[in-house]
Amino acid sequence: MHEIHADNVIDFLRERGWIERTASAHASELGWGVSNVVLRVEVVAGPVLVVKQVRERLRVAVEWTSRLDRIWIETAALRLLGEILEPGAVPRVLFEDREHFVYAMSAAPDRSRVWKEMLLEGDQDAELSERAGALLAQMHRRSLDRPELTVGPLVDRQVFDQLRIDPFYRTLSKRRPEWTDPLQELIDSLEHPSTTSFVHADFSPKNLLIAPDRSITVVDFETAHAGDPSFDVGFFLSHLFLKARRTGRTDPKGHELVLRAWQGYATTRGAVDVDFERRAARHLAACSLARIEGKSPVDYLVDEAKQRLLKSAFSRLQSETIEQAVSE
Repeated sequence: MHEIHADNVIDFLRERGWIERTASAHASELGWGVSNVVLRVEVVAGPVLVVKQVRERLRVAVEWTSRLDRIWIETAALRLLGEILEPGAVPRVLFEDREHFVYAMSAAPDRSRVWKEMLLEGDQDAELSERAGALLAQMHRRSLDRPELTVGPLVDRQVFDQLRIDPFYRTLSKRRPEWTDPLQELIDSLEHPSTTSFVHADFSPKNLLIAPDRSITVVDFETAHAGDPSFDVGFFLSHLFLKARRTGRTDPKGHELVLRAWQGYATTRGAVDVDFERRAARHLAACSLARIEGKSPVDYLVDEAKQRLLKSAFSRLQSETIEQAVSE
């Protein structure tokens, strides 16, 4: 595989005829995640391209690898969601290079910002949080009964296991044996889902780009699969929950973001039964703990916040509702 980076991607695109050889262009690296190289390519008198190439070894402190062909899970997800969501909710796939595990997609609107950065700067827009929850619910509800979830790349859950179940839940279980039983129950529910829809499995503020008009573009679908949508809910809410707790005390506005996101989800999805909410609440707890004790810890929690969350860990892992999972 020929590895691309900001210094050689323009030549790479020219050689394959994806941009004109004489066109003036500029490339810069985007800071999305730890598992890929993502480059923004601006072409004079042409569209902005976002070019992505997968990496086998993730850029974290511990050894963590995953299959290169997971990138084609991502393009399959983008094509499915491009059909069922409103225009602009996800990028469009423009072209692929199967030999080098590269694809290009359309860019988010100009001056879009990563929601994670906005949250950490204090932009706590509860209405935006509710709309993000509603968008996640649309992914789940509109993907039911789609043929792409019965055959093809999205049926394969191995990458989801490599990048979520193993580094999150199995790692937690090894480091905290006293949590094994509730974690194993969650693992079993993911391996044998009672409800199946499209699952993003990385729906978090770092993968939601907010345009100046506050519209949302969702990115980064390499862990997507046909599976239990309650994981998405718990994973998403865990990110909001941790940000509301990062100082060691609950931030009331941050806490509201969690509840408004859940409200947006539940209202849009409809028919959210008690068993679904129970699983989502426990995934919320488990994903929060995984960002403290797992392979990819967050970098914004103070020690007091970590200790308070660890102290209440077992009770949160047995939550029945979202409110219980995020209570003080």
